[in-house]
Amino acid sequence: MVERCRARHVIGSLFSQVGEGAGRAALVTGAPGMGKTSLIRHAQELGEDSGAVVLTAVASAAERDLPLGVISQLFATVPLPPGQAEVLSELAEVPAPVTAKAADSLYRHLALLTQRAPVILTVDDAHDIDAASLQCLQHLMRRVGALRVLVVLGERADGGRQGSSALTADCLRIPECTLIRLSPLCTECTESLIAEHLGDDRTARMAPALRQASGGSPLFLQALLWDRSAEQLTEALVGGELFRLAVQYVLDQLDPDALRVARALAVLGASATQDCLDRILQLRTAPAMSALEGVGLTEAGQFRIEAARTTVLEGTAPAERAALHRTAARVLHESGAAAGQVAQHIVAAPAEDPWTIAVLREAATQALADHDAIGAATWLRRAYDISTSARQRAEIRVELAQAEWETDPGAVRRYLTDLMDDHVDGRLSRGQSMTLITYLLWLGRPEEAAAILTDLDGSRDELSGELRVRLDTTHVWFAYFYPVLGAHEHAAAPDERTGLGGGVVAVDPHSDGALVLSSLLSQGPTGGALDAAERLLEGVVLHDPPVAPAMAALVSLIRAARLDRAAEWCELLVRGAGPRTPLTRAIFAAASATVESWLGNFELARERADEALTLIPPQAWGVALGLPLAAKVLACAELGDNDASAECFRIPVPPVMFQTLPGLHYLQARGRHHLSVGRYQAALGDFYACRDLMAAWKLDVSVFTAWRVYAAEVLIEVDSPGRARALLTAELAEPAPGSSWLRSRSLALLERVDSLDRNRASASLDQPTERVPDQALRSPMSPSPAPGPERAAGDGLTRAEHRVALMASDGLTNRDIAERLVITPSTVEQHLTRIYHKLGVRGRRDLPQVLADRTGVRP
Repeated sequence: MVERCRARHVIGSLFSQVGEGAGRAALVTGAPGMGKTSLIRHAQELGEDSGAVVLTAVASAAERDLPLGVISQLFATVPLPPGQAEVLSELAEVPAPVTAKAADSLYRHLALLTQRAPVILTVDDAHDIDAASLQCLQHLMRRVGALRVLVVLGERADGGRQGSSALTADCLRIPECTLIRLSPLCTECTESLIAEHLGDDRTARMAPALRQASGGSPLFLQALLWDRSAEQLTEALVGGELFRLAVQYVLDQLDPDALRVARALAVLGASATQDCLDRILQLRTAPAMSALEGVGLTEAGQFRIEAARTTVLEGTAPAERAALHRTAARVLHESGAAAGQVAQHIVAAPAEDPWTIAVLREAATQALADHDAIGAATWLRRAYDISTSARQRAEIRVELAQAEWETDPGAVRRYLTDLMDDHVDGRLSRGQSMTLITYLLWLGRPEEAAAILTDLDGSRDELSGELRVRLDTTHVWFAYFYPVLGAHEHAAAPDERTGLGGGVVAVDPHSDGALVLSSLLSQGPTGGALDAAERLLEGVVLHDPPVAPAMAALVSLIRAARLDRAAEWCELLVRGAGPRTPLTRAIFAAASATVESWLGNFELARERADEALTLIPPQAWGVALGLPLAAKVLACAELGDNDASAECFRIPVPPVMFQTLPGLHYLQARGRHHLSVGRYQAALGDFYACRDLMAAWKLDVSVFTAWRVYAAEVLIEVDSPGRARALLTAELAEPAPGSSWLRSRSLALLERVDSLDRNRASASLDQPTERVPDQALRSPMSPSPAPGPERAAGDGLTRAEHRVALMASDGLTNRDIAERLVITPSTVEQHLTRIYHKLGVRGRRDLPQVLADRTGVRP
């Protein structure tokens, strides 16, 4: 085997010997694309540069039956002696044995040509040469030593074809003939070619990837280099149009068996083994596999680059591809291959064999375990199409809903009617019916969920221990998510339910999570339950934590106002959720957004809320939509982005959401948005609705009482400091404030109230009339009433506006004013807009004089 750079040296050396009077011949062989044509062109260029006579021909399979076709090509551009052309024409029509005359004529004519200059004679693709021309060239090669002639023939080797073995055999016997077997490009040659295209600075970085992808084939390497500009080329090689053309060219050179193996290999992909290929194609595929590796297409039984595999697949007729997939599915199944490998081929080609359904369902189960919900749905759709049994189709339907649930819970809506019928008609297992309850609760159909729970409770004694735990877990989550509708679901104490009373933190994280949540609902955030929550999170966080138990533990920490710990666990869950399904990642992101919004980390809260709403679209969140929306609204309001906050309220929410805990979050956030934009009566309506819901649901959780802080801020704005003080005092009296940010805000607002009282006392101002009704907007679904007239200062400004005007006239920025008054900069800006309108001024530079003229107060 000779490398490309050394082969050129060999040709140059042979030509030098010809120049010294010693004729030489070279037979260049190699796999398709290894550079035979390039080497022959190098020989031609040597001759042209030195003034030699250059005779060229390219053999063709289409002209293999044309006698002396190649010889005629050689002399097409060189004048023949008188009568010589006629001799060749006549000899071409004579039967093959008479070719000896043509061979002798060729030899004598070359002898005449060498009297003027050395001759270089090249024939490319000599494996396709016609028989008569072959005999002539063999005759010449045996006698070439006496002529100043360099004969260079290029013949394809490997590739699954034998080529012209007569030429190879002759070359090995003739002393003047050199056999050059081209090998794949060496590292040095590869880097040299790359440097010509990319320059030396990028060659070292790109060379390993290009050599790996090209398999040492000069043809593939040049195609990869030319497919992209030097600036666009990266280590992530994909192969463009030129590379695909190069692959197709090489495929066209393969013999039928090698081409069949290439196609089967492309269909099998990573599932390909030597045994499977032999069984699928019913032939011994080792020689063809060796040929494919020899041309640079494959390595270790796999295509070196996906673009090569794609090219092979695209060149395979649909019928042949389907047949290969069907056979591959059967062979792989019989070989005990993984269900996922078999399923790929079942889906790729129509097959109605009954065994395929079980394989597809098994593959879907494994795919879901690997967090590949899209793959699972693909397998299950095919299984559903094949199945003809009503019961089996019902079981597959619930499995398909589970797969789609992980990427788009909203997509499950289209299955609910059929699944409810399947439950009523007894076509679902009890475990599948429990899964259906989850969908119904999420998508806002609690009455139907309750009906199924009642059915399952009636057959409780027939359930296995595992299913009893699942049933109890479902009861607990129903009770948590729907405080009113699900209240009776948790009527029994935790230790009165099978599987929940065996002690805190057992083996199954689902039962552990249900136990922690059940204890929380019954007894509140006790020390034992909180310790259990911590241990539960420690046990699952590093090992694909199941969503429900992790969320149960987080809820316990949040209810106990351990927000910092909850935030730390959320961060770990979010970071570890990268390979999980979109739903899992979205739920963890929403939980993180909620906690961070309570802690005052608004940039992170907004980022996580946006992540949650991107992973799962709003319409797919069901009643849980209130969580990410509320977190985003709170964050945007505090960051002063009221436009983004308002956009959140253009997203439709299900009415039943207001019967759930996410609805409470949403109400509080909506009130916060009203506060930011100055709709104070509407804000109070939402905050008082939060108060009433919490009382009805018996919720006494510090993070949910943030409404009191926001309501106090509203009351300060509308000159009701007495009521603001009462709310702030109640908030600060909470034994476990949880959020240091919320506590700091409460203290600052209380100081503001104290300051207002001191200012009133010193100025002997009348006490303001309390204008805001205590019953404002108790219903979360009722429209907010229009704000009533506010008590105005002498200049027509409210007292809140008057304070802002005075500070602005003193030169304070919006942010300075916001910090002093504990409001947002956007609220300051809205105050100023109203102030300018009432006072008839263009901006803050006019405020000092106008205020002095109208109020007699010097700013």
